Amino acid sequence: MALIAHKGAVDLLLRILETKSGRISGAVMHASFGEAGRRLIESKLLLSTGRTDMFSVMDDYEDEPVRVEWSAEQESYGYFARSGQWSAVPAEDLAFYKVTMPIFFSQLLVRCERGSAQRDEVLIPEVVWDLGSVKLESRGQPVSVWFARRLFESEHLKSLEALALRRPAVGMRVIITSTTDALDLDLPGHMIVALRDVGEAAASISVDPIILAKRMKMVPASQLKPIGHSADYGQIRIGQQIFIFRGDLHRQILKILVDAYNRNDAVCRTSQVLEDAGARGKTNSLARAFSKNADWHKFIKEKAGNCWIEF
Repeated sequence: MALIAHKGAVDLLLRILETKSGRISGAVMHASFGEAGRRLIESKLLLSTGRTDMFSVMDDYEDEPVRVEWSAEQESYGYFARSGQWSAVPAEDLAFYKVTMPIFFSQLLVRCERGSAQRDEVLIPEVVWDLGSVKLESRGQPVSVWFARRLFESEHLKSLEALALRRPAVGMRVIITSTTDALDLDLPGHMIVALRDVGEAAASISVDPIILAKRMKMVPASQLKPIGHSADYGQIRIGQQIFIFRGDLHRQILKILVDAYNRNDAVCRTSQVLEDAGARGKTNSLARAFSKNADWHKFIKEKAGNCWIEF
């Protein structure tokens, strides 16, 4: 797959994605964005999706559209000017071009380690797509990724919020958008980020997973998916559920994990957590530490020597 590496082409691509129709005419593209448009067509990020039979000209018609037709005699598309002469119009100028979304998505996440369930599922036609999940450094589980466009429109944002409520994320979800100044999304567990802010470079549409992970760490997990607790961490509140822990060791472990979660640095080494919490003797696992209270399984995960809060 030939990755796009041209700032002008990236600028044009994002500009097309933010138009209402999500497409551009060949005449406009070739006249105003020649090299950038050519790069997008060569990389197959733009695909011709039909043509128009109207063309605007700067002559006696004073930029009014004229109807274009095929001339077998001239072997070209064109129109008769007022002078009576045939004026040919290149076929590519009559074409409409649209972003090839599957290729765009593959380039968007090419630098990321994608989860096993890769998909480009349309969630809201022409507005929101589900791209599956990606694995990011310091995240305890794969992160759900959606792509959305034209989020400066309040109607699209409301539809996105309603959709996210119907399809809640397991953990955290990132919504990447082509919209530079997207409106805020007041929805726990979700973060909107402009592609421009997490791109590998100005001349690339590929997301940099390191930058994305750092952007996620800038948003406290407590703001995205709140977890409450009593002063001594003996009472943990998650949504409408309350979990009670009475042991001192339980509370020390919970303090470490909850504080890490709220710093958005949730993944901890299990052995270090137990040591810092004051575990002694044969208490060398969370299962043993919480042996008299099974509720910890409902919001604490443990894998490969690490543990973290996840719900």
